[in-house]
Amino acid sequence: MSGIGEIVDDVAKSPEDRRCYRAVVLVNNMKVLLVSDPTTEKAAASMDVHVGHMSDPAEIPGLAHFCEHMLFLGSEKYPEENAYTQFLHDHGGMSNAFTSLEHTNFFFDVSHENLAEALDRFAQFFTCPLFTASAAGREVNAVDSENVKNLNSDSWRLFQLEKSTCDPTHPYSKFGTGNKSTLETEPTKQGIDVRQALLHYHNQFYSSNIMALVVIGKESLDDLTVMVSDLFTSVVDRHISVPCWDQHPYSDDCLQIHLRVVPVKDVRSFQMTFPMPDMQPYYETNPAHYVAHLMGHEGPGSILSLLKARGWSNNLLAGPSQGAKGFMFFMMKVDLSEEGLGAWLRFAMVLQYFVFNCPSQGVNCLNQ
Repeated sequence: MSGIGEIVDDVAKSPEDRRCYRAVVLVNNMKVLLVSDPTTEKAAASMDVHVGHMSDPAEIPGLAHFCEHMLFLGSEKYPEENAYTQFLHDHGGMSNAFTSLEHTNFFFDVSHENLAEALDRFAQFFTCPLFTASAAGREVNAVDSENVKNLNSDSWRLFQLEKSTCDPTHPYSKFGTGNKSTLETEPTKQGIDVRQALLHYHNQFYSSNIMALVVIGKESLDDLTVMVSDLFTSVVDRHISVPCWDQHPYSDDCLQIHLRVVPVKDVRSFQMTFPMPDMQPYYETNPAHYVAHLMGHEGPGSILSLLKARGWSNNLLAGPSQGAKGFMFFMMKVDLSEEGLGAWLRFAMVLQYFVFNCPSQGVNCLNQ
């Protein structure tokens, strides 16, 4: 088949899974997973671009997120701003997207018989977006509204607080959502053309070799292969590397900080976050999961059993938290009772004792 660099049909799956799978690498080095399901009533696709808001230019916080929004608003082949969204709506489908620290993800579903047409519109996101000035002016307001909504979300507020306490020179500290100030007001003052910045960002990072596509449909694997090859081999391979940040955002100067936060909702919790190296290279042995199992142990002598006995908490979560390529975090969160809220310092001492003594004394070290 033209446009195909590599095909793998022996994709591992559950014995009870009746779907057929094929892994494909296109000639432009885009990775694709195809799923054929003759029983499905909905077709769907998702594209992940391995770049996120940590790659925003310093002078335009939120540009990656803004780019995600703008890709929905017209392409050279389908210039109408709502062509993609309207097509999906008219054929029983929906779409959405998100921008994270190091990923931008787009996805949709649609009635199975309309997959080819929907995928054609979707493919234009990655080849010929318009980024019109008129659409940009309106979409800034949509991004701003999204940020305003996040201001009343405890999880978003804590996320930004974490960013504010790390090394301010590290890309992790960036304001990823963006708002009207960062995407319009301040760039205008500095003489920055945001539309040109969008074009530059898209041309720089939207490279096929850091993209991964998944498509599921009623069609056979061969038909899906031809469909994807025809639509996505035109995405340019810029031969870029996935950004990597080997320096942790929490240097020694940023540690041992205690923050008290007044929540929006009526919640009481205690959270400790530890810097840790990127565990992704060790995914086969998953050492962070082993540590999480020890700290989340609920039997006699465990942290949670002690918290319950003292009436401080009935729930504890512990585990790795994904950062980006090059660094991660280990997080421990406890929902606190009113009595536990006043005993947070004693709990912190218990946790510290466990962390330092568990390797030598075992999970029951709190009994010793």
